[in-house]
Amino acid sequence: MDKIMERRLLLRRLFYRDRDLYKIGKLAGLEWFSKFEAKFEKDRYAYFADEERKEAIERIASQLPDDIFIEIVNKVFREEERSVEIDRFVGEHYYFDLNTGLKLDNKQGELKKEIWSALEETNGRSYYFLKAIINLYREGKWDKAYGGVTWVDILAKIRELKGVYPPPRDLALLKSYKIYYKTGSRRYPTHTIPEEIIPIVEEVLNLYIKKVKGD
Repeated sequence: MDKIMERRLLLRRLFYRDRDLYKIGKLAGLEWFSKFEAKFEKDRYAYFADEERKEAIERIASQLPDDIFIEIVNKVFREEERSVEIDRFVGEHYYFDLNTGLKLDNKQGELKKEIWSALEETNGRSYYFLKAIINLYREGKWDKAYGGVTWVDILAKIRELKGVYPPPRDLALLKSYKIYYKTGSRRYPTHTIPEEIIPIVEEVLNLYIKKVKGD
C-alpha cells in the first residue's frame, strides 16, 4: 500500500466528522478549503457533500509533505477526547496508536511476530477465522458503511474452508493483539481485520499453513 492510500485510510479511520477534515485542510493552508470557510465557521453542524468529502480527503492525502501531514493530523486528533473503533494503524509507511499518535514508521516486522504468536497461542484455530475474513474481503463482501464482514458470512466461509469455528477465548486473544476488531453498530455488527494489515496477515497465514503441512 503506497503512502497516499495509507493517508486516505488514516483520515477515514480517525476523523468521522467533516469539520475535522476542514480544520486539517485549513491548518495546512490548502486553498480549496477556503471556499467552505463561511459554511463551517457559521454552522456547527456543517458537513461536506459526499463528493466534497472524497475530494477533501484526496487533497489532504496527496498535497502535504510528511512532516506537515503528521503534525496537523496529530494536532487535530488530540484537540478532544475521541473514540475510534480501530485504535491502531500499522502501515508500511505510517504507524498510529492512541499513546504515540501518528508517526512515520514501519512496524510490520513486529506485527508479523504478533500474528504468528496469536496463531500459536490458539493452536492454529484462529487460522480459519482470519482466513475467512480475508477471503470475504477479497470477494468484495466488505461492508461499505462500517467496514468488516458479517458473522454469518464468516461462519459460512469457515465451513467452505472446512475449518473450525473459533471459541470466544481465541477472539479475545486476537483482539488483544489488535489483529481483529468487532466493528459496525449494535444493530449491524461487523468483524474486521484492519485493511492496511490484511496483506501481512495473509502472508503469515500462508507461511503458517505451509509449516503445519510440512511443506
